Amino acid sequence: MTWSVRSAALTVVAALVVVTAGCAGEPDVVTQDAAPIADGGPSGGPVVDLDPGAAVPADPAVTIGTLANGLTYYIRENDRPGGRAELRLVVNAGSANEEPDQSGVAHFLEHMLFNGTEQFPENELIDVLRGFGAEFGADINAYTSYDETVYQLTVATDDDDVVTTGLDVLSQWLSAATLDPTAVEEERGVVLDEWRGSDQTAQGRLFDAIERLFLTGTGYEGRDPIGTSDAIESMVPEPLRRFYDQWYRPDNAALIVVGDIDVDDIEAAIAERFESLTPRAQPAAEPDLTIGADTEPAVEVHADPDQPAAFVEVTLPVPVAPRGTTGAWRDEVLDGVAFDAIADRLASDLGAGGTAFTAVSVDSNSHVRGLDAPSVLAETLPAGVPDTLQAMLDEMERVVRYGFGANEISRLVSQRRTAAESAHEARSTVQDVDYAERYVANFLTGEPIPDATTELGVLTDILDGITPDLVAERFRARWTATAPHVLVVGPADEPLVEPADVLATVAALGDRELEPRDEEASVASELMARPEPIVESSAEPMTEAPWAFLEPTRLVFPNGATVIYNVTDITDGDVAFAGRSPGGSSLVADADVMDAILAGEVVTSSGVGDLGPVALDRFLADVDVEVSGAIGPYTEDLSGRASTPDLETLFQLVHLLMTQPRVDQVALDNVASTYRPLVEDPASDPGVAASVALYEERYGDERRLQYIPSAEDFATLDAVGVERVWRDRFGDASDWVFAFSGDFDEDDLIDLARRYVGTLPTTGRDEQWVDVESPPPDGIVERTVEAGTGAQGALNVLYTVPVASIEPLDVAAAAVVTQLLTTRLTDDIREALGESYSPFAGVAIYGDPEPVVETYVSVTGAPDRIGSISGFVQDDIGALRADGPSDAEFETAVGQVQRDIELFSDAQLIEEILTAEVDGVAELEDFADQGLALEQLTIDDVREFVVAYLPADRYIEITVLPR
Repeated sequence: MTWSVRSAALTVVAALVVVTAGCAGEPDVVTQDAAPIADGGPSGGPVVDLDPGAAVPADPAVTIGTLANGLTYYIRENDRPGGRAELRLVVNAGSANEEPDQSGVAHFLEHMLFNGTEQFPENELIDVLRGFGAEFGADINAYTSYDETVYQLTVATDDDDVVTTGLDVLSQWLSAATLDPTAVEEERGVVLDEWRGSDQTAQGRLFDAIERLFLTGTGYEGRDPIGTSDAIESMVPEPLRRFYDQWYRPDNAALIVVGDIDVDDIEAAIAERFESLTPRAQPAAEPDLTIGADTEPAVEVHADPDQPAAFVEVTLPVPVAPRGTTGAWRDEVLDGVAFDAIADRLASDLGAGGTAFTAVSVDSNSHVRGLDAPSVLAETLPAGVPDTLQAMLDEMERVVRYGFGANEISRLVSQRRTAAESAHEARSTVQDVDYAERYVANFLTGEPIPDATTELGVLTDILDGITPDLVAERFRARWTATAPHVLVVGPADEPLVEPADVLATVAALGDRELEPRDEEASVASELMARPEPIVESSAEPMTEAPWAFLEPTRLVFPNGATVIYNVTDITDGDVAFAGRSPGGSSLVADADVMDAILAGEVVTSSGVGDLGPVALDRFLADVDVEVSGAIGPYTEDLSGRASTPDLETLFQLVHLLMTQPRVDQVALDNVASTYRPLVEDPASDPGVAASVALYEERYGDERRLQYIPSAEDFATLDAVGVERVWRDRFGDASDWVFAFSGDFDEDDLIDLARRYVGTLPTTGRDEQWVDVESPPPDGIVERTVEAGTGAQGALNVLYTVPVASIEPLDVAAAAVVTQLLTTRLTDDIREALGESYSPFAGVAIYGDPEPVVETYVSVTGAPDRIGSISGFVQDDIGALRADGPSDAEFETAVGQVQRDIELFSDAQLIEEILTAEVDGVAELEDFADQGLALEQLTIDDVREFVVAYLPADRYIEITVLPR
């Protein structure tokens, strides 16, 4: 129910691009805080003690304690989403703590803890974890990094025994791993497949280059968390046990519980289960993981045969400063503003045209705990690498010489102020998982965990004190303390740049003739004038009876446009939005299909009305709004969100995108350059190559349904065509439906709808899409493609079977079969065969153009074992087809689905509304009643579903092998 090949179609090319008002880097509003506060700050907010050495107090709503054995615990009662609790076991040790004979041990040990403990032998532990709803096998319930290992559980809280059992599991993981030799041997193949996915891919090789650039000569060098293939293939219990006993100690760990719980009860349960734990060995010597100051420039040029495009990244790394004070927080904010300003300057140049680079962003290489490494990254063509590097370094040198302008710093400060206020507005709807992750960071790195009001107060005072000179001073200090570290990445078959030339460019910076940058222009005063309202023709409830968070009202306007709104408090201060109209590229002429596919990305990168992309970004600096657009095969769509105070700006952007769109040639060229490498060589990416083959076999040569367009189609892209298609598809609101769900005043939204939707132009046309899909192929279609250069293969299987109509019982069966298939594939291919790291299975039912049930299975493995894996997949599906699930399997799968359907977001509610209103393939009441359908589902229903929709003689199988 949650995955679809059709819904994934064209995602590489027709991605929804977001026009966002926000920071270029990570937000600064959820990381640190300040000393006690009082009312009356200079911006109307609280006053905060900004003594740089002032400690940041912890939120009193979280109970923090330490047992006699040294175990730290964090407990917080929270009701979002409610009925659940997030549990974490945090071990302050990762691959950097390994001894020379322990390569990959920290990560391998993480795997082994899912293979049984003294209280929970392997099969029993797996059953317990699945009972919690854990997707065991995908390894999503834990992670290992250089510095730490973190285990994650989500448990229901309606039964106290479930919560305490979750604590039992964490206690066992910390103290009672069995590390059975047979289990270790059987796990080697699973970890080895993960190594192939991590090491034998373009992304893995790129990270190796990053490690060489930043970690050479440090205690982290040679301690990649995944380890080496030789170490994995020869892994035995002894080094695992040694690492476990030395580092999995109560005094080196933390326990976190956040959710719908009683704090006192949990604190007592923790004491009962963890207080008696003692170290099993003497602590090992702490490794020297100091990151020293590096004042010499460094360069890494990484050419890879599977790298489709080029980019240049310039990083200014320094050792991490101590956290936990207001001074440290202020420094982080200043760093963020400085790097954002540099990236914004380059983005402004990009928007003006004529640059060698095609995209720019702020990034970070702070991959280990001791490294503070913000960066600026620019995408380019291989031939443009030298000029791109020069432009990036010039802008940094220009800041060192001349500093920043008042307008650019004011704009970036406004962005952060808006983000802080939005976060504060949503303080009562922070989710369990967000709090849990904050407490993990607090234990490991000392990141402050203040209450929301203190957080807003300290950030407000920091922002009030920021000046261009202060930001420039901070950047100059970093520039002096380090030197540019340059990463150049590109394809192996085209020349990039010589490392010596990069170093020469850095060395010559001081002699460059650089003029001060012109002051940034003033921001436009408004997006558009407010239209006079046009009252709706009708207003009525969309459903007969309200359900939980779903009580939508439908407004129909004289121009034919419809607005559906649904007030919720899922997230305070936030509103989700989407709009949809039938038609899509199915109604576009063949010659314009390529223009339609990229229209959303081009138009939403071009500004609106009288404002070009740069001017629009600056206007949106102090609002919290996002809007996206795309033309799919059967619909045209808009989507986005806004903070409640900025809802009118969202309406204005939608109105202007439909009435005064812009198509900027520079934006088009930049968008095209992003996709051109994959168009020219889709086999450079194994995942893309598999999808290209799958779509070709499923949809034939229909250009609207290609995963990647042909080079011939791509060459037809032009600005005139993009504008023509966009105006045709978005310029007539006659059959559009706009949906809003979230925290807003009903009267305010109605007024905005009357002004900005009721006034949209229409012609009265009533369109419907045209079916451009061919039927699924008959029989079994098998195809092998060669892509990528790593030592990993993959199997992709697709079943597509028409269904007469979408019935609630079928939707419930699809969700249960997804769980059953994932479980069986995990048990047989990952656990029994020991071949694949994370088998994936998904069953979806969708309705455009005609209802079908679609099942997709994807499994990776050693290239010479893909044939065996294919046999296991068919055996597992065949067994479900013949016998259905066992009682225990069925009960577990139903429980997992039940937990899933209890969680929903405003965005999901909007999708259900539009599916019912525009697509017309399901009733909205069916979504509200999905729990009832699940209760009615039987084992026989599931077996019959598998027989009908996963036939043994009709599917597509794509095998991917290295080229």
